[in-house]
Amino acid sequence: MDSKTINKLLKIILITLVISYAIDKLVFLGLNTMSDKVMTGQAIGKLNQFLTIKDSTDFLVFGNSRANHHFDMDLFNTKGYNMGVDGTGIAYTSTLVSTLKKDKPQLILIHIDTKNFFDKSYDGSDIRGLKTKFNRDENITKALNKSNQISAIQNFYYSMNYNGNAISILKNYFKPSYDYRSYNGYNPIIINESQKPMRDALLLKDNSVGCEEDFEINPIALEYLKSIKTYIENSENKTFIFVTSPIYDDSCSKDNNLFKGIMKDLNLNYSDYTNLFKEIGNDKSYWKDKTHLSDIGAKQFSKFLQKELKTQM
Repeated sequence: MDSKTINKLLKIILITLVISYAIDKLVFLGLNTMSDKVMTGQAIGKLNQFLTIKDSTDFLVFGNSRANHHFDMDLFNTKGYNMGVDGTGIAYTSTLVSTLKKDKPQLILIHIDTKNFFDKSYDGSDIRGLKTKFNRDENITKALNKSNQISAIQNFYYSMNYNGNAISILKNYFKPSYDYRSYNGYNPIIINESQKPMRDALLLKDNSVGCEEDFEINPIALEYLKSIKTYIENSENKTFIFVTSPIYDDSCSKDNNLFKGIMKDLNLNYSDYTNLFKEIGNDKSYWKDKTHLSDIGAKQFSKFLQKELKTQM
């Protein structure tokens, strides 16, 4: 291939890159304009609402599906929002905490799943659930860059960060799935009569496993936990409480006890309620499965926790 052909090919590649880059930014602008108006749905609506009200709310809950479905905000007698999101972990939570104003008085409750902190496979990839705010929110962008969960091509083509969310955004843009003005983030699990036999069968099933010889805390999870601690140390007028909500039947408490020691070493206020209902009466109506409370159970737990928080405040 002669030099003239090579130069021509390079010119075509350069023009293609420039055009694709310009188109990408136009698409990105259009998606931003549309997505910013979406306030419903788990894909982006809940996140948008959180970013809108986070600094005007007195009480915030963070965590995964067990946070999302276990804390009924109406029962805490304060203006609150449940930012629990299914399928997320400590990386997602830590990043959202970093977006809060440091001098705003608030009670922050962070739900912890003990076993997730000893999961060898955890890689922090749940932070990618925030990629729609990449290059849009300073704190989220910083956390995503540090996480190495954003590829080089996503740094170039911004609109790629909407992959997997576009359909939900369009759906909720044209037809909102609920009235967000009366939504406080809590998503109850209602068990109807036809679902009860399946629920009962799940609760009877023996899922017990033996305790591992040596539990090792996941270094990535620990690093994100430490980043929350750093935020706490640099903030004012905020009260942070870390909580593990009930499980139907925890077959191993070794990891729980190890995690309690870690939280004590970090000087973080932590309460483990894993066996709460096992100790006071494990009514089947409280459960959807062995790790998720029904709306009935969530209300019972929220009432109990509300009283506990009063003693700590």
